[in-house]
Amino acid sequence: MRQLTITSTYQGPFGAVNGGYVAGILADALGGAPTNVRIRKPVPVDTPIYLARRIDSALLRYEDQTIASAEIIDDDIPETSFVSLDEVLAGERPQLDLGMFASCFVCGLGAPEGLGIQPVRLEDDRFAAVWQPADSDLVGPGPVPEAYLRCALDCPGGFAVIHANQALAVTGTLTTKVNFRPDASERLIVVGESTWSEGRKLGATTTVFTESADVVATASAVWVALNPVASRLAEAVA
Repeated sequence: MRQLTITSTYQGPFGAVNGGYVAGILADALGGAPTNVRIRKPVPVDTPIYLARRIDSALLRYEDQTIASAEIIDDDIPETSFVSLDEVLAGERPQLDLGMFASCFVCGLGAPEGLGIQPVRLEDDRFAAVWQPADSDLVGPGPVPEAYLRCALDCPGGFAVIHANQALAVTGTLTTKVNFRPDASERLIVVGESTWSEGRKLGATTTVFTESADVVATASAVWVALNPVASRLAEAVA
């Protein structure tokens, strides 16, 4: 078990660590294998937490509680279909109340050090973004770090489920697979799709493509819709 502190640079909603970055840390601990990550409680920023690895699983712990866990998987992860660059550029900016994500490391307009992934709505209600990793000061030259590819697999799916269900939601589980690491100078296309809903659980699929439609990475996620009280608190915080 080792101690680590994740800075607020990597935050998502409510000042907690972005779910994709949590998935990236745990997957890195498991050698970059395809993983299913469950976020049990918000992972705090700027606070010492502990990372433990077992043979085929890893845990994040805080105050004697497991707050996130990961398991290596063998199952295939579904992909959403490719979208061309022109289709993304023709998309519409979403009319969504996303104030609680304003400082999100992945998609936040108020996160100048973030990845700058800004999804737009397509005609079929999927959400997509053009992403050039090298535009972020945190991404150096060479292959994109796997943790950042897993970050990219988080928010576009969230935009899709929030739009489809008109409900604020946070990442509950994120199952990810990275096929290869493209160069940071490449322009990538990230596509998120709402796939199902059952009560407060909302399903999404997100895929990162090259411009030539090669699948870089893909994810299946379960987002959890906030109840009305939590939604009001989220709006107040935002």
